[in-house]
Amino acid sequence: MNYHLLSVQRTGVSENAYPKIQISGEWLTEMGFVAGSLVQAFPEPDGFVFKLFNENTEKEQDGSYIKVFDNGDDGTFFVTTGKYIYSTGLKMGDALVAKYEYGCVRVRKVSGNVRLIPVAKITNANTGESKPYVLMSGAWLNKIGFTPDTLVTMAAEPNRITLTAHDKEIIYRDIARHARLNKMRLFQIQTKGKYPLIKVTSSVVERSGFGLGDIFAAEYEHGSIRLQKFDPQRFGFPEDSSPGN
Repeated sequence: MNYHLLSVQRTGVSENAYPKIQISGEWLTEMGFVAGSLVQAFPEPDGFVFKLFNENTEKEQDGSYIKVFDNGDDGTFFVTTGKYIYSTGLKMGDALVAKYEYGCVRVRKVSGNVRLIPVAKITNANTGESKPYVLMSGAWLNKIGFTPDTLVTMAAEPNRITLTAHDKEIIYRDIARHARLNKMRLFQIQTKGKYPLIKVTSSVVERSGFGLGDIFAAEYEHGSIRLQKFDPQRFGFPEDSSPGN
């Protein structure tokens, strides 16, 4: 999938810090964004369109110019910064998703009770085989009832994984019986530093039909997280339209 996850960052720690969007990676070079090239940035509601500029490109009056820099072994990167980012409706801390093709990157805001989570890779130390898994952590889990030591059931079905947090007053044997009868996995939430940590194992990810390179859309409410297939149209990326259109 030609998608990349990022966020609106800040230029520093002071109260007067500016928002910034930095796009980086080896994939940028593959899309023509080589070091020293110029990019035009076009603000639009809840996002941006970044177009590669060269001598054969017709200048567009509304776009500001950004230079692409070398990022060593990590490919290249470019940054747009300034309070003009606020004019798009974005703010510092917003989650973003970028769709890319050669010469063009479109960035859109991730809105609502949803987080986009990439399927990560874990490598077997003995065989060298790569397997998919999902890792979730952060303060947001505390806010929706997935606190450390909470018992959680995980149900895997085609194209979906559902996690349910259970009240600590419920007797363990009742939850265990419920999980066993419904062929669910039962586990207790761990911690990573000061935040809750949830790991979805390779077997569960594969049983639901997901693999390396996929993205989960994690819809959440108090006590429930539903990991589903990422739908580009939901975030303003029609399947039949290129990012530059």
